[in-house]
Amino acid sequence: MIHLKSFEAIHYRGIDGLSLPNLSHANLVTGVNGIGKTSLVEAIWLFMGRYKNELLKDKNILRSYHPVTNPVSELSDCSIDLRGVEDGEEYQWEARFDPVEQVVRESASSIQRVGSRIVQGGSRPESDNRDCIIEGTRWQLETPDEYLQRYSVMVRKGHKQELTNAINLILPKIEDVEILTDETGKSYLSASTSTNDQLPLQALGGGVVRLFRLYLSFFTARNGMVLIDEIENGIHYLVMRNLWDRVRVWMREWNVQFIATTHSAECIDAAMEAFADEPNDLSIHNLFANESGNIKAATFTGEALEGARNLNLEVR
Repeated sequence: MIHLKSFEAIHYRGIDGLSLPNLSHANLVTGVNGIGKTSLVEAIWLFMGRYKNELLKDKNILRSYHPVTNPVSELSDCSIDLRGVEDGEEYQWEARFDPVEQVVRESASSIQRVGSRIVQGGSRPESDNRDCIIEGTRWQLETPDEYLQRYSVMVRKGHKQELTNAINLILPKIEDVEILTDETGKSYLSASTSTNDQLPLQALGGGVVRLFRLYLSFFTARNGMVLIDEIENGIHYLVMRNLWDRVRVWMREWNVQFIATTHSAECIDAAMEAFADEPNDLSIHNLFANESGNIKAATFTGEALEGARNLNLEVR
């Protein structure tokens, strides 16, 4: 099932008016540096979490550990306005800063269109909230407590071996991953090798940590969405096809919609090969600036995606 069918950033960072009218089960966002790929992923994460509090103060959005009083000013020149169609219903999320009370005012609602007018409706029940996990690039070597908690849940659910198999795509000698405690009492993830070495997971490199966090994200976001910025980071190009095969299995097993950004032609080719039997389940959205300097998206999916590659069109 495709949960988020379309998305529009009316106001967010430098991508005002950017529309993705057709999202698939799996989506790759491409484009040159600075075009707005990361901003788009952030905006979708905010929209999907529109019934949750404090997301605007998250480090993934502020791109910093330092808190600010008015996060809206960091992300828009006036307000933040995001819209999307989810499971056939259209929703809107807005955020403004109240300078008098020094607080951010957020509103989430369903909308109906009557001609050119938008009519506000009721909010979606909070019980219907789906998990949406975002993975940036800035902190990819860290393993915060939230990941230890996710790992514990995954182990209790009996999926530990699947995680080890995923890590084996990069390091075949890894036989186990477990939570240990150092001399200060701090918990951390440790990997056991076939040579009986016990090493902190982050000591094994960015690719291993990337795969670990990617697998946990899919497991945690069951029936929801996973957003990954620069999915190829730390992943060797020869592993890409196997990675996409695993991603496709995880998406199906746990009913997860997937959106990732990439600069890698190998990543694009591997994704297309993995979805060759069901090309409509994959879309590539190429961001570009039009003659007016506005950021737009050209979407390739199904036969159009294959045709774009055959015609050597630039989709990166």
